[in-house]
Amino acid sequence: MTHDNLVTDESKDTMETDTSSIAPVECPSIGSAPSMECKSSVDSEEILRNSIPRSSTTTNWPLNEIKEPHKNDVLYGRGGGTNHHPGNKRYRTMVECRKVDYVNSKRLDKPLVALEIIKEWRTQDPPGRFLKMDESTGLWSDVGDKKAREKTSQALR
Repeated sequence: MTHDNLVTDESKDTMETDTSSIAPVECPSIGSAPSMECKSSVDSEEILRNSIPRSSTTTNWPLNEIKEPHKNDVLYGRGGGTNHHPGNKRYRTMVECRKVDYVNSKRLDKPLVALEIIKEWRTQDPPGRFLKMDESTGLWSDVGDKKAREKTSQALR
């Protein structure tokens, strides 16, 4: 068996990726938040300098014990209820818009693409949240930035 074609972690960072099979996505604005224009590259230093903001309007929009999610929320779960929620639809569009950036990023920059999406999502008015339902109470709670990054990274793959 020959090992000429093995891919190591070091070589993954320098490999060119064929993005021709990724269909272009029109990236509409997400409302009053910054534009969802597709960016050609990720400025990792800028992402690290600007942590995910918690705007002053967040205090008007709770993160726990939420009875009714709003249009800027991403709902966790499976099936039609979450798939057809307006926030989930717009979130999927935003993620699609950034897939080429993600695929073309070096391994260590890939999480920064996800963080950039989360940052933009949370700066909407009302603020975008990532909500999971508590089955025992029927109320929604924000899952936090770590889980949101994991979800976003998975969606980008």
